[in-house]
Amino acid sequence: MNISPATIASSPVTLPEELIAEVLSLLKVKSLLRFKCVNKSWNSLISDPFFVKMHLIKSSRNPHILHSLTYLSSTSNSKIALQNLSILRSLLENPSINLFPKDSIYLMEKCCHIIGSCNGLTCLITSPRYPKCEIELYIWNPATRCLSQKLDSWYHDLNFLFKLSFGYDNLTDKYKVVAFRSKQVRVFTIGDNVWRNVQIFPTYPYEDPYTCCQLNGVYLNNSLNWFSLRGFRPNDCYRSRNLSVQQFVIISFDLGIETNTQILFPHDFDQVPDVPPIVCVLMECLCFSHFSKGCNFVIWQMKEFGVQESWTKLLKFEYCNQCGVFEVHEMLPLHVFENGDTLIFSSNPKQLILYNSRENRVVRQITVTKRIHISWFNINNYVESLFSVN
Repeated sequence: MNISPATIASSPVTLPEELIAEVLSLLKVKSLLRFKCVNKSWNSLISDPFFVKMHLIKSSRNPHILHSLTYLSSTSNSKIALQNLSILRSLLENPSINLFPKDSIYLMEKCCHIIGSCNGLTCLITSPRYPKCEIELYIWNPATRCLSQKLDSWYHDLNFLFKLSFGYDNLTDKYKVVAFRSKQVRVFTIGDNVWRNVQIFPTYPYEDPYTCCQLNGVYLNNSLNWFSLRGFRPNDCYRSRNLSVQQFVIISFDLGIETNTQILFPHDFDQVPDVPPIVCVLMECLCFSHFSKGCNFVIWQMKEFGVQESWTKLLKFEYCNQCGVFEVHEMLPLHVFENGDTLIFSSNPKQLILYNSRENRVVRQITVTKRIHISWFNINNYVESLFSVN
């Protein structure tokens, strides 16, 4: 049977709904929000909880980092930057690329501080500016530009300030905020919007006594995780104490059963580093980084969560010689790419470093402009999602 081209052109092509969903799940949130207006069917599909979760899984392959940003020439510090890690890598290969394009910077109506990000949702608190002032708690989705209503507020005294972290409990499908100070740990379940006291930590997560800075709890495997030192008080100075490697642990708080455990460092961790280790997540595994003898930068990876024997060295290289730096400082690993290249943020000087593990060398490094202040302790992993702030 002969079919004319005119007949083919006039025949509508109907794709299976499963194929349409698969194709749409690969798109960015910004495009999907526009496509909800195509017709009722697409609006229903893109809003469906199953599709939202499928999109999150696909979006996780395209990671970002989220951090606060301050232009030193400006009196405002209510800016938050969202950056694609692949673009940051391209920047190292082509320095002419703008590090902070306009569409990557979000202006917040209130001065905000990031306390964590999970499943594309970011938890914010308004930053304290006075010894006593009101702090407000919000959930924000940078991809959809949606901000929740105020979830809670409280007055605080800077001398008794709680440290906050944010995570997702997949057992109850609830998001939780964990707040702690010396002898008190509290949990705020979003939706219930009530603070509850839970089991106290056996040892306090480490913070810098001079700046009161502390990395947010690292979310992995339904838990939040912090570096800690046994027998170390909150106001103790790391470098002024005679420490032993037996004091080094990771506090892990299970968001489901709301109890904590201590994860021991590897047996081969046999020297106290000059600066505190930094806990992070790389390739969906718990990791920590530190400096060892000879100014070597080391990253350890825990292959099986919670099992001390599964610690293994992910990488080690001579940082000072390769980067021309004469003292150690905070170094935050950001991401390991599929080819093994590792992207690292250096706090002083503020640099992006790309390390090639195959050739065991730093292949690129670029200094962040002095006009911009990036808080190294406030950098968060982020993936785009369609999840609602409500």
